Amino acid sequence: MGAAEPLLVLPEGSRLLLPEVAFKFSESTPRIPAANLLQGALVYHGQGRVAVFGETAMFTAQVAGPARRPMGMNMPEARDNSRFALNLLHWLTRVL
Repeated sequence: MGAAEPLLVLPEGSRLLLPEVAFKFSESTPRIPAANLLQGALVYHGQGRVAVFGETAMFTAQVAGPARRPMGMNMPEARDNSRFALNLLHWLTRVL
């Protein structure tokens, strides 16, 4: 397998939160620096291609909680997520 090519790199100032229970955060939730960690990478393997992501909500269209808060592709601030997903699929399948 070839070396991974970074696709999404977390910027300076990013923090990784490590809750004991998923999605349960408080002031005492451990935090570690996350700058320069990869959120996504691309790899060539033999004649194929592989895309790896650390979190995939950006590829979904969700609503959360009783207020049905938009998440993923439903977020107005994430209007480019669907284009990104389509471009990624084109790269994976070699469609130009």
